[in-house]
Amino acid sequence: MTKEATYKSRVRIFRKKNLLEIRIPIKKNTTAVIAMILATILWIISLYVLVSLALHIHHFWAKFGLILSVLSWSALGMAGASFFIWLFFGRERIIITPEYLITDKPLVFFYRRNFYTLKEIANIRLDKEIYKVNRKGEWVDESRPVIKFDTDKKLVTFARGIAKEEAEQIILEIAKSSPLQKEQFSAEHKI
Repeated sequence: MTKEATYKSRVRIFRKKNLLEIRIPIKKNTTAVIAMILATILWIISLYVLVSLALHIHHFWAKFGLILSVLSWSALGMAGASFFIWLFFGRERIIITPEYLITDKPLVFFYRRNFYTLKEIANIRLDKEIYKVNRKGEWVDESRPVIKFDTDKKLVTFARGIAKEEAEQIILEIAKSSPLQKEQFSAEHKI
């Protein structure tokens, strides 16, 4: 079997009456997960030490300072927990209704949702995005497939970090299951 024949897409497509929803889960980053597990272990040990000290010290101002430290350390832990949840359950959504194309990306501390009227969308295409990455202390160019389209006001890029096959699947689904016209799709794709 070839690599293309065994490829399994992460993309999930939901069709409802007058609605197309495409969900793209983020790729799991093993290095980030291991780093977060180690940080969590250190956070728990440090919290245990702070709480133990707060329980055994009887000086008012020292105890007050330790309690403030425990509260701020807990806030830092909540930020870490949010990031941890994002690593496991983060996703990007593309929603197409009869009037709008909506790109939706819940981030760690806020929710980013952009609305684009279907009439203003033009030149939907697969493209390559060039970005810099630090490899062993040296900055090198890398590329990844993305989906882009033009509006009157800006160039919109979404679905970063997906495989070429997933990008093709998304474009085909949008083309066949949405109210967009064939003139709104690009004739040329840069993959």
